[in-house]
Amino acid sequence: MVRPFLIEEYRPQFHFTPEKNWMNDPNGLVYHDGIYHIFYQYNPNGTKWGYISWGHAISTDLVHWKHLPIALECDVDSNGNIMEMFFSGSVAVDVNNTSGFAIPIGRSQKGKEMFSQPMVAIYTSHYPTAHTTFNGQVIREGQQSQSIAFSNDNGLTWTKYNGNPVIPSPPPEYADQYNQFRDPFVFWHSTSSKWIMVATLALKQTLLIYSSDNLKDWTLASQFGPYNARFGEWECPSLFPLYVDGNSASEKWVMLIGINPGGVVAGSGTQSIIGSFDGKTFVADPSDVYDPTKVPADSTVFQDFESTSSTFEELGWTATGDFVSRGPRKASTVNAGKIKGYLGNGIMTTYLSGGTGTGTIASPKFTITEEYISFLVAGGYYPYNPVTAGTPEDHQVSMNLVVDGKVVHSQTGTNTENLVWRSWNVAGWVGKEAYLIVTDVNPGPSAHLHIDEIVFSNSPKDEANWNDFGPDYYAAATYNGLPNSERTVVGWMNNWAYANDIPTSTWRSAMSIPRTLALKTINNKVRLVQQPVSSVSTLYTAALCSHNFSVLQCGETEVNVPAPYNARMRLALKFARGTGTKFGVCLRSNAANTQETVIGYDFLGQNVFVDRFKSGNNSFVDSERNAFPGCFIATMATKPTDLIELNILLDWSSVEVFDGQGQIAITCQIFPLDDSAKVKLFSEGGSTKSVSVAINGIDSVWT
Repeated sequence: MVRPFLIEEYRPQFHFTPEKNWMNDPNGLVYHDGIYHIFYQYNPNGTKWGYISWGHAISTDLVHWKHLPIALECDVDSNGNIMEMFFSGSVAVDVNNTSGFAIPIGRSQKGKEMFSQPMVAIYTSHYPTAHTTFNGQVIREGQQSQSIAFSNDNGLTWTKYNGNPVIPSPPPEYADQYNQFRDPFVFWHSTSSKWIMVATLALKQTLLIYSSDNLKDWTLASQFGPYNARFGEWECPSLFPLYVDGNSASEKWVMLIGINPGGVVAGSGTQSIIGSFDGKTFVADPSDVYDPTKVPADSTVFQDFESTSSTFEELGWTATGDFVSRGPRKASTVNAGKIKGYLGNGIMTTYLSGGTGTGTIASPKFTITEEYISFLVAGGYYPYNPVTAGTPEDHQVSMNLVVDGKVVHSQTGTNTENLVWRSWNVAGWVGKEAYLIVTDVNPGPSAHLHIDEIVFSNSPKDEANWNDFGPDYYAAATYNGLPNSERTVVGWMNNWAYANDIPTSTWRSAMSIPRTLALKTINNKVRLVQQPVSSVSTLYTAALCSHNFSVLQCGETEVNVPAPYNARMRLALKFARGTGTKFGVCLRSNAANTQETVIGYDFLGQNVFVDRFKSGNNSFVDSERNAFPGCFIATMATKPTDLIELNILLDWSSVEVFDGQGQIAITCQIFPLDDSAKVKLFSEGGSTKSVSVAINGIDSVWT
């Protein structure tokens, strides 16, 4: 059936979107009786966040969706006061009727009375208005509590439990967190014959694990966190088992955690931690926990900035502009003491005169002898853009690595004052002379950078196990109702840094493509890997083109992809290193090369990248505080003889990139103009070997 919004600008053609209005986190993902249900945070009254309710849709294949009526709608009193909004949560099917919510549905052939299997939604009640409930519970303004509702018609209609909220407040030691207690994920734990709930104390970066016999009465069993990426707000947890390498005798548990702000880029992100769960306590595997206070064991400190009485010049660095004759500062005195996560006392900072200082700070030259450069970084997100660098349009605040006069790695802040570890793979430049330069040419008050503890080592300093290295994958939720050998996840394909402003009209936000999760041993480490669900392939057209090049020479090679599939396609790339330094593809490129999304692999930097500096419309964000453009990388070390695989899904307003093993995913929204239709392969710095490209169109789910 053809939808009237089929031709809406930027409307995804094979990603889930609401028919109209605002959408954020996926909620209540459950598979039951052959049907996949997706509930989601929804504003029935507009295209920006507000009046949060639960939207609802169903599917038999995770790609074609039928929209259903609102499941749980924001409660507004007769005076217009919002009494209850329905924040994130989960849905479980109470097969054994532990809750007592089932109803008779007839009799079997043998005359035995049969009962329904109720769906139970477990969600956060957010109460903007103080009041007393009809059952006598006193609710404070802004309180967040855990509540339940049930359905006996497969989720079509819902009844709120009259004993809500079932968990009014967090434990007494966290009493002051009553307004930051949310996002329950609930599942049946067969070993202990208990319902398990994981909820979050968002600002404490702590997860609370409860158990219950009946979904109504809950007992606190344990707590977990903070671990790894531990700044910002922890949200939308999910806990589930998977088999390692498909072996049912080797089971591990995975905790997914949403983080905002404090993601791998800026704003929103999702991390995972692998461990064990006994029905009460989740214990992280030691190999999956990273201590931010420790540098890599084999590291050499290049600069720790502890000499707070010295100038940069006295330390051998060269400063320009406002940073001349300045030096490292005590972190506790910078920006009213807001900085967290520093080691020792001193840091390098460009926060001068209320953050308005500008200039550069360059290190002495050094020879790269080890494979990684790691450092702590914080501050505003103002990335280095090679197109505008050195021009009046340059707004960067970043630290760059320069080799042979070129910037080969760059890092900006993550829009927080929390120092986090970042690592660059520099194996491709071992033996080369290089230097670091901090550039702050933006006088804006939030445009500053903090750097600490620069070290050289042969291993990276990990901060977290990121599930996606792009900016637009958050609040990842997994499906209940699937066997332990399967786990399907859906993420919100947006970022709180600009979510309310993306340039769509009657609707706002999309979900990621559903992904299949697995645990796979790669380089002697168990990793969480992901690929698009197999049913996505049912949308693929016959091959639009297939090319093989034993050697692809340096330069660009245009590939003919007919409309409309040049705007929605699946590309499978395979290639190996030749004499070149980068290989990839330019999508949605125009004739003047002023617009394109560039995806590829950097052989020297050992990373997969998505560059959306020129992807199209980004006028919806302020040019001096532009959280949208950027080049997003995911380190993936390879050998010179490796055959590298990249699988790319392009929709009208997004790209999702996966490597062949599924250890890397990068998700980005893009908003290209209609005149951008070209597809071009490129090999930079020399040739690329063993190149094959296969392209399928992807049919629209709206027809």
